[in-house]
Amino acid sequence: MPAGKEGRAVPSSQPDADKGLFDLKRFLPYLLNRAGIRLATAFSAELSRFDLTLPMWRVMAVLWHHGEQRVTDLVIETTIEQSTLSRLLASMDGRGLVARQRNQRDARTVIVRLTPAGRDLTRQLIPLALRNEGTALQGFSPQEIDALHTMLFRIFDNAAELLD
Repeated sequence: MPAGKEGRAVPSSQPDADKGLFDLKRFLPYLLNRAGIRLATAFSAELSRFDLTLPMWRVMAVLWHHGEQRVTDLVIETTIEQSTLSRLLASMDGRGLVARQRNQRDARTVIVRLTPAGRDLTRQLIPLALRNEGTALQGFSPQEIDALHTMLFRIFDNAAELLD
């Protein structure tokens, strides 16, 4: 409800019949965004103790999982814009968490890998990430968790059509 002069909620002028066309509380993008932001906010607070940001964690997690990556692949895997990722990688390189080098076969391509310090820090963060995930999935059965993963992968794949 919109706020009135004194900050109190006032009824919407939208007719009830129109509200039935769109139920925000059941709108998937809204729900995914809210859940994602809540999870990200909670984990970001933990990462701040290590002077890290959530995008830094995403880079580290992808490199941990996949091994060294081209910057173009990191853009895709982390969903971080190229220019933002370049600045982020420079910062992480300066802190000794990642190393960047030009590909010897194609000088236009930059390869990124975790340094030993980056691997050690990622190893420390994984239990925290898993604990946060476990909290989010409390009360779900293993079958429900598998089904949720399957559905989220499908949603992600289906959403690719929206980008065409």
